[in-house]
Amino acid sequence: MKKENFNSRWGFILAAAGSAIGLGNIWRFPYLVGQYGGMSFIILYLLIILFICNPLMVSEIALGRTSKSNFVDAYQVIGQKLGMKHLKLWSFFGGWTAFIGVTMIISFYYLVAGWVLYYLLESLSGNLIHIEPNNLSKTFDDLSHSFSVQYTCGLIFMFITAMVVIAGVKKGVEKSGIILMPILFLIFVILSLQSIFLEGGEKGVKFLMTPDWKYLGFTENGFSIKQLFDTFLAALGQAFLSLSLGFGILLVYGSYLSSKENLFQSVRNIEIFDTMAAVLSAVIIIPAVFAAGLPPTSGPGLTFISLPVVFQQLSGGQLWSIAFYLLLTLATVTSTISIYEALTNLFMDKFKLNRFNAVLAVMLITLVGFTAVTASFSGVWNIKILGRNIFELFDWLSSTFTAAIVSMTIALFVGYSAMKTIIHNIRRSAVVTSGFTRYFLVTLRVLAPLSLGLLLLLAMYNTFSVYLFQN
Repeated sequence: MKKENFNSRWGFILAAAGSAIGLGNIWRFPYLVGQYGGMSFIILYLLIILFICNPLMVSEIALGRTSKSNFVDAYQVIGQKLGMKHLKLWSFFGGWTAFIGVTMIISFYYLVAGWVLYYLLESLSGNLIHIEPNNLSKTFDDLSHSFSVQYTCGLIFMFITAMVVIAGVKKGVEKSGIILMPILFLIFVILSLQSIFLEGGEKGVKFLMTPDWKYLGFTENGFSIKQLFDTFLAALGQAFLSLSLGFGILLVYGSYLSSKENLFQSVRNIEIFDTMAAVLSAVIIIPAVFAAGLPPTSGPGLTFISLPVVFQQLSGGQLWSIAFYLLLTLATVTSTISIYEALTNLFMDKFKLNRFNAVLAVMLITLVGFTAVTASFSGVWNIKILGRNIFELFDWLSSTFTAAIVSMTIALFVGYSAMKTIIHNIRRSAVVTSGFTRYFLVTLRVLAPLSLGLLLLLAMYNTFSVYLFQN
């Protein structure tokens, strides 16, 4: 089966940026900024992207471009040429772990996508703008307990995603990025300007621009390493989720990328677009929340409970409500397309299915996960594992464990075994200086494994220490 390719570098950049820009940016990033001290969180987030994520992102895309394979077999394709041993282990930790991660992500993504679609429809009908502020929490609570509404809205998203992926890389994935990304950023800019100039919005801008040093460990009682770690781990997990790192998506997109395209420029542009989207999301939401006199620490409900209050207080609030939830809908679509495409690519390569049958296979697997997540979250199935329902479990496992394991595998595989091969691939389209090579080596061999190892250890400690101390 002939390997598909992107038509152009910008087609690749916009498709990859579309993968990165999604619920992680617009739904998750603003409430984490609110919970971890505004600029304090943003500072750590930017440092992590620069010093940890950038080399990993280049590595993951280069693995795909070098192997021209799926995210499971890429390690074996490259490793066999280098005479490496234990290739099944590399494929397990780097490939099948990614498969588990992206399957969990797309399962709970469709649930949240259903919420987004519901709120967009409520905005279009005018119902959302007329709900009493005291009842907005009840509105979301009623939605979260309705299996049928959440399931129907999620299925609509699933169908739209499948139709785009069936169209193929050029006509589906690439074309959707080229069309949707400019619309996304136009809405971003309009809503950001509207939010900044709200009466009382300057308090939110000040919150975003002023670091709260206690979240970086500098408390009144001295330096708190635990507080710094908590903020660091939140920022690290968000950076990986936001950039789609460690899920095999970038590897698959890299396999569609021509060897003539400058990898450094492409990665830099993706990171710029993604960071702009994340920061603009915070600029849209945080000043608006302050203007409405609401706390920025509202957590995951910020987008669905607090923001409607804001829209009700704005002149032309229904229009702004429609614009925001349309933005969130488009961003969600671009993300689900990328995840679906990565899984479809695996089924096409690994099991020799044509694209249509591969899309159907992914739909069946996703349907099982999505059904379980929705049933658990809505209370139809009263199932809890480690104190979490299936939605919370999938979110926690994918954004913390699977992403960290896959990224660590990429770092160790490239840093210690395939460095010359990957650098050679990068050099085919870009100048690689000795300074960058040293920075690349230090990050992949030391900085990334240590940071990701710390993330995994602390995540396990925070999870299991409760049970240990109880006993």
